[in-house]
Amino acid sequence: MKNLDNRLPVACSLTAAEFRDREAMLFAQFRSAIVETEELQDGYAFSLSGDSESVELAAKLIMAERECCHFLAFELVAQPNKGRVVVRVTGPTGTKEFLRAMLGEAGKCT
Repeated sequence: MKNLDNRLPVACSLTAAEFRDREAMLFAQFRSAIVETEELQDGYAFSLSGDSESVELAAKLIMAERECCHFLAFELVAQPNKGRVVVRVTGPTGTKEFLRAMLGEAGKCT
């Protein structure tokens, strides 16, 4: 199901102020919700608890990041029986470094 365009630059189109605002709110919430991080060949899989707040947070992150980081691909998987929610974020070369810079410690495997 991969459809990554390796010609897209690994860059965010937000201004510095917009990025700071997003970091202070959405990224901070997402980082604190991460239960486990798995390194993938071309990105990371972030596991969150299966409650409805985590599903909503994951959806908000995906919607927001699709607007400014056109190189990222997202997969959202909700495990059965209200199990964990997994957000897979992948992209071209340089994506893992970008995600680590964006998410800090949460971008490291646990």
